[in-house]
Amino acid sequence: MNIINSLKEISANYELFILDIFGVIHDGDDPYPGIVEMIDYLSTQNKKIAFLSNAPRRSEKALKALEKFGINENMFDFILTSGEHAYYYFEVQKKLKYFYIGPEKDRDLLVGLPHQEVAIAEDADVAIATGLDLGQTVDDVMPQLKSIKAADLMLHCINPDLYVHKKSGRSHICAGAIAKAYNKLGGEVQFYGKPFQGVYDEVIDEFEISRKKVLCVGDSLETDIRGANMANLDSVFISSGMHRKQLDLEIGQKPDAKQTEKLCQEFKVSPTYILSSFGS
Repeated sequence: MNIINSLKEISANYELFILDIFGVIHDGDDPYPGIVEMIDYLSTQNKKIAFLSNAPRRSEKALKALEKFGINENMFDFILTSGEHAYYYFEVQKKLKYFYIGPEKDRDLLVGLPHQEVAIAEDADVAIATGLDLGQTVDDVMPQLKSIKAADLMLHCINPDLYVHKKSGRSHICAGAIAKAYNKLGGEVQFYGKPFQGVYDEVIDEFEISRKKVLCVGDSLETDIRGANMANLDSVFISSGMHRKQLDLEIGQKPDAKQTEKLCQEFKVSPTYILSSFGS
């Protein structure tokens, strides 16, 4: 576990960089400093760049979001979201009726497929969770979770993250927290996205590159770093992202080695490197 000052220190050792988006590229409102310049630098060094995000929406929508932060499709090689990964699954399923839990903006995840959303859990074949609206808590959807458990439905969790931190400092509850609550009720959950190995394999299969030459960059110890560990890939933990409050950090501030190591031990993960921010 090495603290580095810039990705440039280690970039020569890798050929494919798998980047998270929220917490690495932006904070929910604004891009982090230096991100475009770092992507440009990696490109000039002939590195391959892939985005792997737990965003519960199609990759095309994530691409449009990246464009708002100054990153267009000519600046990277591949993008995969957990929403896209879920879409691949539902694309090959027979027609299903599903009960939806999540914000309106992600309700269109399965548009184009023959599946039908229903308003009553007992009428559904499966349930889908994409997250919550800003300000909501899991308690707000407990009645729905109890109804889908009573109907004995599998819950498809489209974003395994528990939460993300907005720039304002507020936490936004993600679908992983909903899935955790459903598990406690005794419900069965199917996950899409990080930290599960399938998404890493899908990205790496796009490139003829040894896994030893792949570097994963993310700010979540629970999903990004755990996922890289499970996939036996090197990783960079961005310390001033999701966990910056726990580490008492400002954006770009160098982390304390002992404090960071203790936090990693709490999550039972081991990043290869620690870096304050991607654009450093």
